[in-house]
Amino acid sequence: MYVNNNKPVIMDVDSSRSIVEDYVAYRLERNGLAWQNGQRDVTPNEIQRAMRALGDEFESKFSAQFDDMMSQLQLTPDTAYQTFRTIVTEIFHDGVNWGRIVALFGLAGRLAVLSSHQEMPRLIESIVDWVSAYVDTNLKQWITDHDGWAGFLEFYAGGPEKRVKESWPSLKTICGYAAAGLGILTLGAFLSQKS
Repeated sequence: MYVNNNKPVIMDVDSSRSIVEDYVAYRLERNGLAWQNGQRDVTPNEIQRAMRALGDEFESKFSAQFDDMMSQLQLTPDTAYQTFRTIVTEIFHDGVNWGRIVALFGLAGRLAVLSSHQEMPRLIESIVDWVSAYVDTNLKQWITDHDGWAGFLEFYAGGPEKRVKESWPSLKTICGYAAAGLGILTLGAFLSQKS
């Protein structure tokens, strides 16, 4: 736990991973799939429940774009990490906000579902590792500066109307193949409206 402006901030090394694990397991379950390594017997905490709800909201709002994006991915164990990195780079290409962090979790859930459908369940653990590491390495300071996960709960508490007006990203998906010889899909997901 950190202190920011004399307010306690919820953030520790394990918290981001537990949020990622919970969200991925939840997304798999919502799609009628199971994850052997997922901790599903644990009651979700307030942050995990908020991420699930915001993930559902995000998925509902951008379902067509996500479906289109996933249908174009040529995901293999050899290309999965590069695909993940390319998409994440585009998500955060011009800044961070809570909506973009939700988009990252949405991406993790969708990639996990795709991995399961394509009979690559070992990738699910890798996806959790990648997202957790990205949050801890690239987003931790921003999260801390914005009241930690308590700030995320404030974003959630603002309701859908506030997110549409202020912080919820608009998503445009641009797909194309790069490095054709390697068969790696390059994808840009541009999110606007910085918080």
